[in-house]
Formats: sequence, structure tokens, C-alpha cells
Amino acid sequence: MSGWRLIVDRGSYADFSVSVSPAVEKAVVLGEAPPTVFLNVFDSDSITIGVNEDPEQVLDLDFCRTNGIDFRRRVNGGGPIYAGAGSAFLIYFLPVSHPEVSATTEEAFRKILSAVADVFRDRYGFPAEYRPLNDIQVEGRKLVPTSLKIEDGAMTLRIVVNVKPIDTELAGKAMPMPPEKVRDKALKTLESRFTWLEREAGREIDEAELTAFAIASTERAFGESGLERGTLGAVERRYADAFRAELDTEAWLFGKSERIRFADTLRPGDMLGRGREKAMGGMIRATLLVRDGIVLRAIVNGDWHPRPLESVDWLERALAGVTARADSLRPTVEAFLARDDVEFAGIAAGDLMTAFEAALADCKPWKGVP
Repeated sequence: MSGWRLIVDRGSYADFSVSVSPAVEKAVVLGEAPPTVFLNVFDSDSITIGVNEDPEQVLDLDFCRTNGIDFRRRVNGGGPIYAGAGSAFLIYFLPVSHPEVSATTEEAFRKILSAVADVFRDRYGFPAEYRPLNDIQVEGRKLVPTSLKIEDGAMTLRIVVNVKPIDTELAGKAMPMPPEKVRDKALKTLESRFTWLEREAGREIDEAELTAFAIASTERAFGESGLERGTLGAVERRYADAFRAELDTEAWLFGKSERIRFADTLRPGDMLGRGREKAMGGMIRATLLVRDGIVLRAIVNGDWHPRPLESVDWLERALAGVTARADSLRPTVEAFLARDDVEFAGIAAGDLMTAFEAALADCKPWKGVP
């Protein structure tokens, strides 16, 4: 299984994210599947949120349900992404042992997305460019949202290629954008901030063209050509069924929400505070549960790309038991980010502290359900 495999398929973005995507990733990690380039063309509109997000914070759930918008929480980082029918996923499931696969988040984004931007420019003639940390844009308009996971000796980079236009008014209502998110952007509205491939290319883009684009991007980014066309193996299909059963559930969807994290902990008299900050690496959302002047529990959510994913849990556990003051929290945060086994690309201690200080200032007594 030394050759690279190319799979081209169709399916729902949301369902694919909680079934096939983690299944292929697991098979590659375990050596049961070769390095895989997967092109999945979406057959319906749907949304996913990042593994480190609470749907109650980043989606208008009533609006989504009323309008029949499918949504899931994926197992990768990043923020909420609305993907429309006719657009596509280009996903790389690759071992980090390959000499052209980066082992750090920041370097992987820079190397691969710069190469993909080059292919956009060469094939379609518009000025695509890499924008740190994890975007490809055209004159300030986002063309490609991405998410990245590097764990267990494998890299999974998920690139959503917006091929077709989406209903930006609908998407904007489903995914309300906090003002901090566009604070550093010249273009402020969802409609002005996003674009799509057919618009920039000035022509229709079909599946054959997307396949050629995937092949060209792979060669440019990794020097790999001659991909072997393949399909999912039996073990991957079994993994997909198992992941769907686990991840297409309310327990998983709300796994980073206050309703689950604090359900058996809150009592009258506890203090709750919430704060947020937009860093270069993404949005940070902090929730602190304080009892008797001590941080009892913390939830740290956001759309950045931690490595490893479980490092966010490590930070939350490190904050528990610390005096609920900024001068006490800061040493804990700084020591955590200094760890050799943690990478919060684009997130500095000051960014986290701004969110925590806002949460401390927001602390109010929790009085329970009336």
C-alpha cells in the first residue's frame, strides 16, 4: 500500500464528516489503507462545526431546525462551515512520515494552501493567495475554508472548495457571526467575505475538472503524481458505520456545551462568566464556573486548530482549582503554552487571557432554573 490512492465520491458534507472522513483517517493511521486523497462532491447543503465548538454558541439552532438545515459536530478543528450542493471536499489523509508532509499545524497550512492557491491561479487565472493561518482568498474574499488535524502519525487536512454560490442570507442566519470575527477584515458581511470557484473562474466547473484540480494540487503540494483510483475498503466501511453511530448523536453534538459539561456541577450561588477574543489563529470562547473564588470548571471553545486535539482538555483541567483572578490564571496559561507537546497555532497567552479576563468580569451568580 505504498502508492497514493484517489477516491472520488458524492455525499452529504455533514454526514461524510462524522462517518467516512474519520473512518479513512483511522484506516490510514493503522496502516490499513494507503495515503489517500479524497474528493467528495456534496449532494445537499449542510453545516459542520469544529470539534472544539458548542452549537449553542455558534449556530442559531432554532433557525437551522425550522429551515431543515442539517448540521453536525466534526472531529476536526476550525469553525462552522456551510457547504452547498455542488461544492466539494478535497481531503488529504497522509502519514507524517512522508518527507513532504509537515508535522506542525502552522507549517502544514502554509505549505499546502500556498500550493493549492498556486494551482487556482495557474488553472483559472484569478489572483488566489494563501492567507494565514488557514484560508485561501481572492482579493479579500474567502474561497476555501479548511480544518487540520495532526495526530497519531497522520495528517488530515480538509479543504472545502466552494464551487457553487450558497445562499449567504440563509447561511448568515444559521451561523451568526460575532463582531470580533470580522474586526480585522476589510469586508464585514458574509456575502462580501465569501466567493466561489465558478464565479472567479468565469465558467462552470464539473466533477472531471474538480478531479483534475485535486490531482494537480497533490502534485504541486507533495510532488506525488500517478494517483491510483480506488474505493473505500470493507474495513473503512465498517469504521464509517461505527463512527456514524457514535458521532451522529446529541451527546456528541453538545459535548462542549454548558448543558453537558456543567449539568451535574452547578448549584445556586455559583458564579458563571463568559468571554471571547479573536486571535490570529481563530476565535476563543471561555466560560468559567467559579465557586468560593476558585475556578471549579472551565470550558475553552473556539475555531482554532490545537495539536493535539485533547490539549484543550488539558488546559481546561489545568485551570480547575486556580484562584479566579487574572494574576493567578496567567502563569497557568503561560506554562501550558510553553509545553513541548502543545501547539495552539496563532494563539498567544495574551489572547487566551483576554478571553479569561472578560469571563471574570462577566461573572454573575447562577440562580438555577426558576
